Amino acid sequence: MIERKMSRRSFLQLSAIAAAGTIAAACSPSAPAPEAESPPAVQGEEVATPASQYGEAPMLADMVKAGELPPVDERLPVDPMVLDLPWSDVGHYGGTMRKATTSSSFSDQTQFMYAHSSLHWTEGGQEVGPGLAKAWEVNDDATIWTLYYREGTRWSDGEPFTVDDVIFWWEDMILNDEHPSSRPSWTMSGDAPMQLSKVDDYTLSIQFAGPSPITDIEIAAWAGGGIGTGLDAQPRHYMEQFHPDYSDAEDFAAFTEKQEWWTNPEHPVLNAWRPVRLEAGQRLVMERNPYYYMVDTADNQLPYVDTVDVSFAENNEILNLKIINGEIDFMAHPNLSLRDIAIYKDNEEEGNYRLELWDNGAGGAPAWGINWNYPEPEKQSIYRKVEFRRALSHGIDRERIRKLTFFGLGGPASTAVDSINSRQYHSSPRGKELLDQLLNLAVEHDPDKAAGLLDEAGVTDQNGDGWRQLPSGEPLEIWIQINAGSPFTESAELMKEDWRAIGPDARVDAMPGAQLGQIFLGGTYDIRVFGGGAPGSADLLSFPVFLTSFGPSGRWAPLYGAWMSLEGTPREGIDADKPAHDRQPPWDEPAPDDPAYRMWQLHKQARSEPDRQKRDELVYEILQIHVDEGPFWLGIIADLPRPAIIGNRVKNTPTRDQLPLGGWLGPWVVAYPGAITYPEQYYLDDMS
Repeated sequence: MIERKMSRRSFLQLSAIAAAGTIAAACSPSAPAPEAESPPAVQGEEVATPASQYGEAPMLADMVKAGELPPVDERLPVDPMVLDLPWSDVGHYGGTMRKATTSSSFSDQTQFMYAHSSLHWTEGGQEVGPGLAKAWEVNDDATIWTLYYREGTRWSDGEPFTVDDVIFWWEDMILNDEHPSSRPSWTMSGDAPMQLSKVDDYTLSIQFAGPSPITDIEIAAWAGGGIGTGLDAQPRHYMEQFHPDYSDAEDFAAFTEKQEWWTNPEHPVLNAWRPVRLEAGQRLVMERNPYYYMVDTADNQLPYVDTVDVSFAENNEILNLKIINGEIDFMAHPNLSLRDIAIYKDNEEEGNYRLELWDNGAGGAPAWGINWNYPEPEKQSIYRKVEFRRALSHGIDRERIRKLTFFGLGGPASTAVDSINSRQYHSSPRGKELLDQLLNLAVEHDPDKAAGLLDEAGVTDQNGDGWRQLPSGEPLEIWIQINAGSPFTESAELMKEDWRAIGPDARVDAMPGAQLGQIFLGGTYDIRVFGGGAPGSADLLSFPVFLTSFGPSGRWAPLYGAWMSLEGTPREGIDADKPAHDRQPPWDEPAPDDPAYRMWQLHKQARSEPDRQKRDELVYEILQIHVDEGPFWLGIIADLPRPAIIGNRVKNTPTRDQLPLGGWLGPWVVAYPGAITYPEQYYLDDMS
């Protein structure tokens, strides 16, 4: 039996499309002619173009009239995606939306774009619906997935989009050992990579060697278009000219330079807006994509806004000046600091905006990862003791941190793993019970209890100097490592004071982000911050960096995570004759009794279990290990809000209460605000 996947919202969308298609067919020249024939056209007389069922922006209508663009009917697919959001109404065209970023590469603008994703999150990430693909099917054992793309979809330069563009991304980029890309973990099943085959131009078959039941979730994750690890597509007709297999190029240097649309305005896109001008490190200007495949409920082609103008701000201070001076219409990425909300609130009227507090979506934010793979054996042994980690957790005065740095906002004190917005939390009493236990695991501030646990862990003051030492008598210094300029530096300083009060010599080490990333991947840090907290993904099995510490960016066991990500790839076992931290990349294989190993085996078993209930039961076993042997990292506050700046002239933007689950502004894997809020249906009521 083949199951056709379609949410209720998706069904309504496609029903509306089908109805519109019936009307279009009845009015087309191929429909039966009426009994009374129309008079013949007079020679030289202009014949009126049949009215389109679709509306379009005036700027595009002018281009059509001038012969610079095909009519809108020819630019839209046969069955465009219809956006119908509960907080939106039919808007109007025009204007420039002003944004800003502190990223000189402008890569964070991908979070504003979600159209490259073949399938889309719905219900705030609880379900999956159509996107670039209008529908999909999966067989009984979840080894074959079939995606049906929208016939007639085009890239922003007018060239057809077909499944060849997806196959090009997979076969000529991901599977090409010379291309500097990594294979997404979800594409492996049964110890073999997936295979893609073309059924026709708009039908893609994905075959796995073993069951892959959460493929739809993995496809919905990330924004696509060169970011993240979901199913992607690249414009083959454009990128082939830089590919060594199809051109005179000797390597992938030019190819990789050209493949990111946010740094290359020539790169065709499927997004609502296409880049038209890049002033490196200063400004990115994007204009509406004339071939965008989405429409509103009145059949008007989206987006409503003509132009998106993104300026670069060197730091948060300059960014804040732009906001309070009224120079920003929308701001959600990069994440704004909660410590500045008083400034944002006091200047709402002057800056002509409103401050929204959308939820981060994290189980605990910020989150602090304790390095399970610390290179020095004695310190590593201490970090792995549950008594030591719970002592550190009980030593943190989370309420003080909340009041002094978060204005008393957010949910309860928390050390939860992954997101309380996850499907498992909301769909199962068992999932909620376990995640609630993690929310409350060792979170009460109890210095006496913390001190007792440190004693049990063998970390005592042996020489009477007031600081606790390692069992060998060597000093115990705990370095809290954080990005220089991070909005959570004050939280780190408060946490340092809390830990020093119970004996460990804690210190804060603020460093450039590149340096922090280097020691993180090398597994040589003590405790490092994850400012977005532990949001994970909409399903706990997807993006398991917090759940199992998967991948080189695994949050608490980076070398074990790297081993997991190399498993089944051509690089598995690379540099095995070298010490773990000297391998490239650094990796280490956990012992079978290690919690990371046990959780990874459960994770792999769950990912290949077609039955959803049985799959969730395996996830609960992983969560139980966190409850019994954790915490493996330290969260601070659940549901920490994130500021969003929304200009008063920007309409069709939701409030927190209108957003499913209150928002999910933390993880890039959910692609906020591009996913769920859909900026293509924002419009400006003052287009000056």
